[in-house]
Amino acid sequence: MMPAIFVKSVVRLSEMPQSNKAHVAMVGRSNVGKSSLINNLTNQKNLARVSSDPGRTQTINFYEMDKRFFLVDLPGYGYAKASKEKRADFVDMICDYLKETPKLAVALVIIDARIPLSPLDQEMLDWLQVSEIPFVIILNKTDKAKKTELKKAHEVLDRMYPGVRQIEHSMHSGKNRNEILGVISKAISEA
Repeated sequence: MMPAIFVKSVVRLSEMPQSNKAHVAMVGRSNVGKSSLINNLTNQKNLARVSSDPGRTQTINFYEMDKRFFLVDLPGYGYAKASKEKRADFVDMICDYLKETPKLAVALVIIDARIPLSPLDQEMLDWLQVSEIPFVIILNKTDKAKKTELKKAHEVLDRMYPGVRQIEHSMHSGKNRNEILGVISKAISEA
């Protein structure tokens, strides 16, 4: 088990914890399961606040993991009930964080395995590639996905992002939890 503590929430990059520790960013649409994945990876049910209401995370939340690195829960993009201006602010905050964090080891892009790749997910994945930010795709909620949905998701991602690692995950079964932790461990050792 990896000891984890909540450090702080910020709305401006200038408020980030001052540290030389590596960062692992959790990126994805609203309500895709970023906070649940944090809780699953840390084996702490209530570390990150989880809600069935989309758009609950509106700050950048820092969790110190094993006193070695930060797991960073970013606001979800595409929250429909937020104003157009607020949605744009979230995207700017996410992109600024990803571009300007010198110790970013890897971005874990969480995608709902049940839903076809959204234009917003595609924009984020394209932007990460163009920006040369290392990322891994986590297909989340696989326990709720049909086999045909999973197969289609892999086919689309393989075609659009050849060579990019994809990991299936289920919070309920913990499927591939150790594989994700291995990706994180390797990335922070190389950061």
